[in-house]
Amino acid sequence: MERRCEEYMKKITFALFLSLAMGYCAMATTLSRMDLDDLTAESHAVVHGKIVASRTEWDKNHNVIYTFYTVQPLEYLKGNLGPSFELQELGGERDGLVMTVASVPVFTVGDETVLFVWTDAQGRHQVIGFEQGSLKVQTDAQTGQKTVDRAIRLGSARSAVSGASPAPATSRSLPQLFNQIRSSAAKAPKAGAAQ
Repeated sequence: MERRCEEYMKKITFALFLSLAMGYCAMATTLSRMDLDDLTAESHAVVHGKIVASRTEWDKNHNVIYTFYTVQPLEYLKGNLGPSFELQELGGERDGLVMTVASVPVFTVGDETVLFVWTDAQGRHQVIGFEQGSLKVQTDAQTGQKTVDRAIRLGSARSAVSGASPAPATSRSLPQLFNQIRSSAAKAPKAGAAQ
């Protein structure tokens, strides 16, 4: 009984620590809007792929949980990370503890998705712009047509003129979206250095 109580208190303490830490981080950072040209320019790769596996791990200090997703590319629209690669995203479940982080994309094995992938200096891959850089693909059961779950504004949020009317959005139709991404990649082929 005492051991169960001790483990329960450990879980509560960990959850409280994470809540406070995430709240502090949220106050310290602002998520900037990224439109299609921003996402494409700052990504090392843009890939249409499937999530084929996932696993969770603690960081080396046993403070933070990461989820690693194995992606099997179906098509690269920019760059090339090989026949498969891993995304490392903050959060997940490990040893009975759950860590969630707002705006970090979460995938399920079997998901088909379009990913804007940024690679850090250590070679770790992650979705750029948090959930902005991830578009889940849906297939219409009757027609077989593929669409993404949401649209992204065309152009660049960074060069948008204040007070101007909103930019048109990308197509949700997969083939048309791919053409828009390829056009964006042709304008800005180099990846940025920051997320």
